[in-house]
Amino acid sequence: MKNASFQTILDDLKISIRFALKNVISYVLAIIGVVIVTVLLIALVAAFVFVPIFLSPQGFQVFTAWADSLAEWNAASGATIATGIFLIALPFVAPFFVAIGALFGMSREIVESEGTSAEGVFTWYKKKFFSLAGGGIMLFLFILGPIMLVILASVALFGDQILNIAFFGPSSTMNPFISALGMIWLLLSTGMMTMLFPAIIDGYSVIDATKKSVRMSIQYFDRVFGVWLSYIIILTALILPLFIMAIPGLWIGFNAIMISIAIYAVIMGFFLALIFLPGMSIGLTRVYMILTADDEDFTPSEDEDESGPSFIGGL
Repeated sequence: MKNASFQTILDDLKISIRFALKNVISYVLAIIGVVIVTVLLIALVAAFVFVPIFLSPQGFQVFTAWADSLAEWNAASGATIATGIFLIALPFVAPFFVAIGALFGMSREIVESEGTSAEGVFTWYKKKFFSLAGGGIMLFLFILGPIMLVILASVALFGDQILNIAFFGPSSTMNPFISALGMIWLLLSTGMMTMLFPAIIDGYSVIDATKKSVRMSIQYFDRVFGVWLSYIIILTALILPLFIMAIPGLWIGFNAIMISIAIYAVIMGFFLALIFLPGMSIGLTRVYMILTADDEDFTPSEDEDESGPSFIGGL
């Protein structure tokens, strides 16, 4: 049951989508609430980050100088600009990933009892806020941190022009080899962290959840990456028609097909937000619970339910 096969992966997808559809109303209400709270949290973070800068004359001058450098983007200054964007973006990812993590909490309820409620997302918000925020920052650093380190190390060792040579071609387009390596790392790193939020919901600390997610991705590589890549393929299949529909626009004019593209984009957006994302969180949570069903190395914290996972909902 823990090993992957085509039928197993297909069952994972079918069950996750089925339960997403079954609980779509709860997810709609929860997502609306999550969006409102997330926007408010991001605004709060922005106030803490930018208000001191704008109130300080020196801070405002430094920020203005850095912002002006964005208009003069070139490969030589790319590392400095990218580092600045990376550091500024870091505190803003936490509220976003808290929202995603809270949806994983709802998914846990669905996997255990076949149902959930919109209020459940706020319960997980309150119960796991700091753990989920830390998990989001860890995910952000795990995926993008090595890329930034490689860029900065390359500039430190070989100078700014290494970005022109290694990352960009003569026509200022991305080097296809570097692009391929980046895509491979993106798939591997995200795949290794797919069990992070389910583990945090299960009661692990951020560090222990990260270790467990990476360990599970290695130990059960076929099952974890099989499910993850399946969702990536579905996502790609949903986005691809946008590019296919845009091709005729090269000959008959883009405005002529803009309406059809817009209609499809709206439908796809609703499907991604209301079915795909909940289904993915349910599917990954379900796989996590299956793979950890007989774990003996975890002692729940005092505020965790010690009754253990209940396998209902098609498991």
